[in-house]
Amino acid sequence: MQKDQRSFDESEWTADERARFAALSTERLPPPELEQRTVAALRERGMLGRRSRFSPAVIIGLLLAASIVFVAGALVGYAAANRKPAVVPDRSVASTRSVAQLDSADSTARRARHVVWY
Repeated sequence: MQKDQRSFDESEWTADERARFAALSTERLPPPELEQRTVAALRERGMLGRRSRFSPAVIIGLLLAASIVFVAGALVGYAAANRKPAVVPDRSVASTRSVAQLDSADSTARRARHVVWY
């Protein structure tokens, strides 16, 4: 790259050119369609990934569904924890007593070892 050895001389500019240069702002904003064209060109070349598949509405819907499932599970668990035990029929209690009596009568005849159940 060659360097231009000439120094910059403001006197080379015409009055119209100096006025136009002074009218320029220090920061210029590009037109809005420039961003859209740039993004489209980068996507065509594969240099920019695609947008997310899920829109914010879909994400909010999924979070709402997950919350509903969580609350339903908590309510079912709470209901299961507060359930009363099933009522045992008297018939099974009577048979348990009769088995205990048979065992105790048999154990008095033989004096082996004693097992204590807690």
